[in-house]
Amino acid sequence: MRRCLLVLFLVSLVFIGCGGNVPGTLKWIFVAGKWGHNISSSPTIGSDGTIYVGSGDNYVYAVNPDGTQKWIFVTGGYISSSPVISPDGTIYVGSGDKKIYAINSDGTRKWFYKTKGTIYSAVAIGLDGTIYVGSNDGKLYAINPNGIGKWSLFIGTDIYSSPAVGSDGTIYVCSMHGNLYAVSPDGAKKWVFPTGIDRYRYGRASSPAIGEDGTIYIGSNFYNKLFAINPYGTQKWAFPTENTVCSSPAIGADGTIYVGSDDHNLYAINPDGTQKWVFLTWEYINSSPAIGSDGTIYVGSADHNLYAINPDGTQKWAFLIRDAVRSSPAIGTDGTVYIASGEDKLYAIYGSSGGLASAPWPMFHHDLKHSGRVDGP
Repeated sequence: MRRCLLVLFLVSLVFIGCGGNVPGTLKWIFVAGKWGHNISSSPTIGSDGTIYVGSGDNYVYAVNPDGTQKWIFVTGGYISSSPVISPDGTIYVGSGDKKIYAINSDGTRKWFYKTKGTIYSAVAIGLDGTIYVGSNDGKLYAINPNGIGKWSLFIGTDIYSSPAVGSDGTIYVCSMHGNLYAVSPDGAKKWVFPTGIDRYRYGRASSPAIGEDGTIYIGSNFYNKLFAINPYGTQKWAFPTENTVCSSPAIGADGTIYVGSDDHNLYAINPDGTQKWVFLTWEYINSSPAIGSDGTIYVGSADHNLYAINPDGTQKWAFLIRDAVRSSPAIGTDGTVYIASGEDKLYAIYGSSGGLASAPWPMFHHDLKHSGRVDGP
């Protein structure tokens, strides 16, 4: 297996040397941190094309579209949380030092908010600018844009899942003891749905995606299913897989739901819960898919590949990376696909999709700025 991966990597390098702007070939590599500090944070893209990503070396990196460093921001702990960009350009990110940081677009600190637990969750931003985030102290926090706490709600054990905000302002978040919570903007619980997320699978949890009709989709790493849940908290359907589902779903323009599983498969599921097709990789998929404007689906696998998959489920191309891919891809407006790896590198790979799909939930945390909101940018 390792020999095969090495051969594929060398083949990729050959294409880099002679391919120009050929889709599936390397544009550039940015080293984000020191060797051994892996990246599980997913890249976020600003309006000016700047790419933001967190690293295990405690830094948030801002990278120019040409692959050069714009600035770095140091926190007091490792970063698994994915950066989120607000409409005013402020970047929010959680850290292992139990803080949420608000960072100005020039890389200076705006404020920080202290919780009592490590923050793996990416924040979601409400229409009024309220910042919602889960902490491993078991609480969902609502924070005003000025950094002052609004409310907090204890929902149980550690929260690795990132919250999502519906069109009516309802916040959906899952804790590691196995429940999906629907929470009102004022901090009151609306309903609870048991997803069976395993509290002992730390650091691996699906985050909710919301469909055009308000259906909430979330994977379970206990029941080995993708759940579709009605906006009032009842089960619509459950799609079984052969192993846990830690990948967060993406939803295409036609309502197709795409999600990865630890059974090595990427599933395409019809809106009625039936299987459309399945794409097999060599290892588990924790990465969340991203859908291009031409319908191409991009997803990373622990088999060290970023895959581009046609809408019919056939492989378009694969790009070999030197370590497992747990980060989720982002697609720039020019079609460039950005993905981070466990080997402390951010990759920019030529693509041909021409940008992100116009769809209900086309990537992790909804959009390029990771707003986590159905009507986000």
